[in-house]
Amino acid sequence: MALDSNYVIKLNALASSYLKTNPAASRHVSSYVINLSTQIKYTRGYARALTLMGNSYWYEGIYEFAQNYYLLAARQYLSIHDTFGLSGVYNNIGEVNKRLGENERALEYLQRSLDMKRGDSTRALTLYNIGELYVTLRQYGKAEDYLNHSLTLAQASKDVRVIAYCHWCFARINVERKDFTKAFQEFQVAQDAWIALGETRSLIQTYQDMARARRLQGNLNDALVYLNKASALSKTLQVPDLRITAFLEYFRIDSTLGHYDRALYFLTRHNALKDSVYSLLKSEQVERVQAIYETEMRERENRELRIEKELKDTQLVERENLIAAVSILLVITAIFAIILFRQRRKILVANADLKEKNEEIHSQKNSIELQAASLLKLNETLQELNRSLETRIDERSRQLVVQNQKLAEYTFVNAHKLRAPVASMLGLISLIQQADPQEHEIILKHLKTCGDQLDCIIREISQNLESTIHPEKQG
Repeated sequence: MALDSNYVIKLNALASSYLKTNPAASRHVSSYVINLSTQIKYTRGYARALTLMGNSYWYEGIYEFAQNYYLLAARQYLSIHDTFGLSGVYNNIGEVNKRLGENERALEYLQRSLDMKRGDSTRALTLYNIGELYVTLRQYGKAEDYLNHSLTLAQASKDVRVIAYCHWCFARINVERKDFTKAFQEFQVAQDAWIALGETRSLIQTYQDMARARRLQGNLNDALVYLNKASALSKTLQVPDLRITAFLEYFRIDSTLGHYDRALYFLTRHNALKDSVYSLLKSEQVERVQAIYETEMRERENRELRIEKELKDTQLVERENLIAAVSILLVITAIFAIILFRQRRKILVANADLKEKNEEIHSQKNSIELQAASLLKLNETLQELNRSLETRIDERSRQLVVQNQKLAEYTFVNAHKLRAPVASMLGLISLIQQADPQEHEIILKHLKTCGDQLDCIIREISQNLESTIHPEKQG
């Protein structure tokens, strides 16, 4: 068979098929592909093999080693501008950081992956991973937003794997909210999907989460049932991280039941396995990473030499272009300077005119303000005079009414007073015509008396009228 890019693609597909059942075999194939891809200079196949190498460690829960390979793969995808491959690696780096407790970096890489997958069918998976991260951070509202979005996309594309992931995560949220009935409904959907897909690792994790939920619920017997299922399945896979989790859960259940000897046994196994995972694989990892770095360094040196030659070839052209550009720029700058100088002079003249007009307007404004103030004061004076005049007219009208009333009364009264002496005088005059001469003197005396009475009454009326018309003269 020809050792070409198609052969590398087939070997990578083979390594990918081994991931679920035999991560070590997948790692062996990926290691061979890494060397082969380097020889035939097939960068995309090389980057994919690095990603699969990281996935093999991921499936075993050795996240630090997985991250090293993912970072190396990201550099290769960047060098060939493969955004599709890079988005997948960024998603994996985000997941590794999530498992390592680096939540901020995890969110950063997952968001980068999401930005690159705008039209990609794997967008639903990245949305799920961000939702799961918010579950880890106990921000369940945000988690549900991302999970619902992921579930909608997965259902539209019929991605059963991502659908199962979403239901599994919804179950974990309901466990934290102590809604165990709803949690186990979601767990059941995920469990059925994992069985149908043959996803043994995810099924083990689901059983372990179901055991934890039953323990929190207080149903320790059912918790042991689910944990035993998870332990039985983990024996078929090389998944030390899940066995570590199982030992820790056994320890917690036995501690709750009071089985302290068994609890101590499982805690001891948990610590021993956790320590051994890194010591067994560390030397192998260091050798592989060192070889990869050496290969990359050689490739980088070759690229740098090519880039240096290209730079030297283009520097002369760039310098000539730069000199021409600078010359043109200087000419243009001089022209603009002359134009700006003339424009500035025009602006200065215009500003002087504007300043003069502004001063004139300011003076007119002050004059108008003074006139307005005078008019306002005059208006206030007129209003005050109007109010005073109205008051005086009202008072005068009231006085005239009172005087008229008094005059009417005096006229009536005085008319009767005058009537008596006038009637007497008329009667005496009538008598004087009929009387004897010797009686005329007596009648004349009576006439004089009536005349005096009439004069007194007239004087009294005159005084009363004067006091009524001019009351201010009294007193």
